[in-house]
Amino acid sequence: MKFVKLTLFTVVWMMVLFFSTSHSIYAAATGDVLNKPEEGWSRYEANTPEITYLGGNWFRDNTGPITWTSPWQKSGTSLKFNFKGTQLRLISTTWWSGSSSIDVVIDGVKVDNFSLTGSDVAARKIMYEKLNLPQGEHSVEFVNNTPNYLFIYAIDTDGSLLPFKPVEVAPTPEPSEPSEPSEPSEPSQPSGDRAILVVTMDNGLEKEFDISKKELASFIQWYDAKDAGRGASFFAIDRHSNNKGPFNSRKDYVIFNKILTFEVKEYSAK
Repeated sequence: MKFVKLTLFTVVWMMVLFFSTSHSIYAAATGDVLNKPEEGWSRYEANTPEITYLGGNWFRDNTGPITWTSPWQKSGTSLKFNFKGTQLRLISTTWWSGSSSIDVVIDGVKVDNFSLTGSDVAARKIMYEKLNLPQGEHSVEFVNNTPNYLFIYAIDTDGSLLPFKPVEVAPTPEPSEPSEPSEPSEPSQPSGDRAILVVTMDNGLEKEFDISKKELASFIQWYDAKDAGRGASFFAIDRHSNNKGPFNSRKDYVIFNKILTFEVKEYSAK
């Protein structure tokens, strides 16, 4: 009997430990109720002076979802701010009169669109989040495209909130055009530190490029920026004289959302 009691106590203790551990590793997601910010986040209420409201007289709605609310029947209203960090959340809710189209502009580039139309729920929920931005200062704008309401309870970030100031993203530089020889000659052989870049497309096609380390760095910089929601949707890879074929010049334009994976093989050419 003593063994049975001991075993039962052990099982109960393990269940308590499991559920407490599961709760600690749980990460909230879009649509979840979040009455207070998660660990590592800070919450800034709607009346925080760093948030700028445009498009008329915003007001505190005490009859509906009890949020800071945009003017009724006026599209083009917006709110904006800056923050230092890598991630942010809009804490809002759904309501029958919520806007069905809200653009998200980060660092001057439209990155998303979301809706607040839904069931009448006066709860603090994560209605939009953006994660994995580059560390630093970012400008953020939420722009209402409809005459229905744009609601806000608060903004959660992993850093500090700042007054709005446009942050411009530097464009990804295009590889420079190769200089043409003054007289016809055999294509020069590549030299120095180089790499074979093998890009596998989503249809299984493999594209292989013999490029310099500088061009490889530009490709990886473009890929990382686009993965974070910035920059052009394509990247031009110059084939130069070493693999352009019979043409005067040749560039391959690689489309970001068509890339399945890519492989880099570095080498040195004497």
